[in-house]
Amino acid sequence: MMDQSNMTNSRRELAETSDPLIEGLERMAEREPITFMKKMMFVFIALRFLVGPVYAGGSMVTSDLWIGAVIHTEEKGAVEAVWQKGGDGVTQGGDGVIWGYFYANPDDVNWGSPQNPEVFVKIWFDRSGRLDVSFFHVSVPDIDVYSDYPYSGAANNYDRITLSERYIRHDYESIRPYAEEDDDGDFSEEESSALVAGVPQISARILTEEKGMINAVWHKGGEDTTAGEHKVIWGYFHASPDDVNWGNKDNPDLFVKIWFDASGRTDVNFFHVSVPFIFVYSDSPNDTDYDQTDITSVYQRYCRHEYRTDTVCSVEEQNEFVYNLMKEIYFWSDEVPETDYTAYRSPEDLLDDLIFEESDKWSYIESQEEHYSYFQEGKYVGLGFFLKFDNNDNLRVRFVYQNSPGDTAGLVRGDKILEINGKTPMEIYLYQQWDTIFGEDEPGVRVDFKIEDLNGTVRELTMEKDWVTVNTTLHYDILESNGLKIGYLFFNTFIENAESELDTVFSYFKQNRIDDLILDLRYNGGGQTSIAQFLASLIGGDRVDGEIFMKTVHNDEYSSWNDTTYFTNPENALNLDRVVFITSRRSCSASEVVMNSLKPFIDVVSVGDITCGKPFGMYGWDFCDKFIVPVTFKSMNALDEDYGNGISPLCYSGDDLTRPLGDAQEDSLKAALHYITDGACLNNSDRAGTRRVENYQHKEIELHGLRREIGAF
Repeated sequence: MMDQSNMTNSRRELAETSDPLIEGLERMAEREPITFMKKMMFVFIALRFLVGPVYAGGSMVTSDLWIGAVIHTEEKGAVEAVWQKGGDGVTQGGDGVIWGYFYANPDDVNWGSPQNPEVFVKIWFDRSGRLDVSFFHVSVPDIDVYSDYPYSGAANNYDRITLSERYIRHDYESIRPYAEEDDDGDFSEEESSALVAGVPQISARILTEEKGMINAVWHKGGEDTTAGEHKVIWGYFHASPDDVNWGNKDNPDLFVKIWFDASGRTDVNFFHVSVPFIFVYSDSPNDTDYDQTDITSVYQRYCRHEYRTDTVCSVEEQNEFVYNLMKEIYFWSDEVPETDYTAYRSPEDLLDDLIFEESDKWSYIESQEEHYSYFQEGKYVGLGFFLKFDNNDNLRVRFVYQNSPGDTAGLVRGDKILEINGKTPMEIYLYQQWDTIFGEDEPGVRVDFKIEDLNGTVRELTMEKDWVTVNTTLHYDILESNGLKIGYLFFNTFIENAESELDTVFSYFKQNRIDDLILDLRYNGGGQTSIAQFLASLIGGDRVDGEIFMKTVHNDEYSSWNDTTYFTNPENALNLDRVVFITSRRSCSASEVVMNSLKPFIDVVSVGDITCGKPFGMYGWDFCDKFIVPVTFKSMNALDEDYGNGISPLCYSGDDLTRPLGDAQEDSLKAALHYITDGACLNNSDRAGTRRVENYQHKEIELHGLRREIGAF
C-alpha cells in the first residue's frame, strides 16, 4: 500500500524547495494571500494577452446531462472514448459535483486502458443555478468533446481540445438543483497506498481565500500497464472539508497522471481544475528535497515534470528497443535481418542496417526536442529557407520563411547561391554534404554565403541559425480570370498548427464564394494525416462527407491495426466538384494522400511534375531523449488505389523561380489558371504522356530524417 505521507508529505519545510522564485512566491502567499491572488491574476492575465458536429455516442451523466468524447489517434483515426464516472458529492456549501474521465478502448489502441485517462472531466452544479462542464486534455493530440443539457438527442456544445488548448468549459444556466446519487460508478479509490519503487513523490498546496495556504489531500484513482508496456498511475488532489466548506473527496482541484513510458521516461502531469492557485511539487528519486516545483492556476492549467531512468538509456537498451520495434511493427518486418544489436555503437547506426533499402527512404531517428518542436509547435532551428537546383543546375532559393534569419538577411525567391561555407553547390552535391555543410542545428551557429540576386549583384553575408517559426500557408489570394473567382493557396506542411491556418484561409475563400481552387503543394513533403483529412474535407465538404478518406494496411502481425478513416464536413468546407493541384517531386506523403483520397469523389487535376510516390505512413515512439519514426503502414483511397509510382500531372510545367509565389505569370500557376479557364494545357506545357518525365529532371538535394520532413535549411 502506498503511504500517503510519502505522496503528500505536508511536513516538508518550505526551505527544501529547489526553486528560489517559488519559495519567494510561497512566502508572499503565506503572508498576504488575498494580495498575492490579485497580483498573480494580473500577471497571468497580462501574459495571456501577450503571448456542432452531430455525434451519436456519449453517455448520460444524469437524467438531463449528456457528454461524449472522440479521440483522434494515429493508429485508428477517430475513435469513441469510453466514459468512466469517478464519483459525485455535495459540498458543505451546497454545490454539487460529478467527476470522471474518458479513456481509449484497449480494443482500439494498444495504449488504451480503463486506468489511463485521456480526458479528465469535472461537472459543477453551482448553488446559483449554473452548470459547468469542464474538460481537461491529458495526452493524445486531438480530442473532440461534446455536451448537451437538457439532452435533446444531439450535441449542443462541441469543442476540440489539443496539446496546446488543454482546457474547455461548457456552461449552462437555469439548471435543476443537483441531488447526490447513490451510485458512485465503478471507481475505487484509496486514501493511501504503498510507495512503489521508482514512483515520483508528489504533493500540492492550495492557496485559499478562507485559510490561506492549505495542504491538499491525495486520492489515488488507479494504475495499470498498457499493452504497449507503458505504466500509468493517476489520481487527484482535493481540499479537505476540515479546511474549507467546498472541500470534498469527490471535488477534485488538481488531477494528476503519472506516465511511465516504456522508453524509461516518467512524466508527472498536473491538471489545474478550479481554485485560483495551487503549488505543485515532485521528487524522483524520493529524497529530502523536491526536485521540481511549479504553480498552476486558472490561467496556466497544465504543467509537466519529467524524469528519466538512466539505466534504460544505455546504448544497448536503446538498440534493443529499436531492434524489437523494427522486428514487430515495421511495415517490412519480414525483411529485417537477424542482427546482434549489442554490436552497434548507436541506435541510429543500427537502424541504418535494419531498414529495407529497396523500398524505405523515410524511417529515421531524431531527438525528441526537434521532433516535437516541429510537429507540435511549428518551429525548428535553422536559417529558414528552401533551396532547389534549376534546369541550368544553378542552386536557387525557393522561398523564405517570414522573420527567419534568411528573411532578415534579405534572401528572396530566385536568389542564386554561389558558395556555402566556401564550397560551391556542385561540390556539395557531388560529395552529398547537404546534411553537414550548414553545421550543427543549434542557435548561434554561423554560416557563410556568397549570393547573386536576379539583377546579377553578388554579395557575401553571414547568417546565424535560430529558431524558425514555420508558416504553413505562405501565400493565398483570389485571382479573377474569365469571370471566375479562383482561390489560390500555397500550403507548405501538414503540422499541428496548420489546422487553424487552413481554417482561416478557407473561411476567406468561402466568404468570397470562389468558383475554383488551386492548391499549390509543390514543396510540401507531408506530415500528419489528421491535417490531410481536415484539408481534403475542407475541399470536398458535402460531396465527400462520410465517405472513405483513407484505408491503412499494416504488416501481417499487426493486421488488427488496419483501419478506415472518413471525410468530415468542417464549417468552412467549400463543397467543390474540382480542385487543381500544383505538384513537384517534393510533393510527398500527406500531400499525395489528399490528392488520392479525393480522386474517387471529385475531379482532381494536377499540373507541374510527378509527385514523389510515398504511399506509406509512420508512427512515432519516444525512447530516452530520442524519437523513432519507422514506416508502419500503407495508405489507399476508397478504391484501394495507392501512388507508389507517384501521381503524374495532367499538364507538365516548370517551377519559375524568377517570379514570386502567387504571381499569375509564374509557369505552374499560369498553367493551372489556363486549364481552369480553357480546359486544356498551355501550348508551352505538355499533357501527360506527350513528354518524357526525365526531361524535367534536375539535380535533387538529398535530405534525410526530420530534415527531409522539414525540407528547409
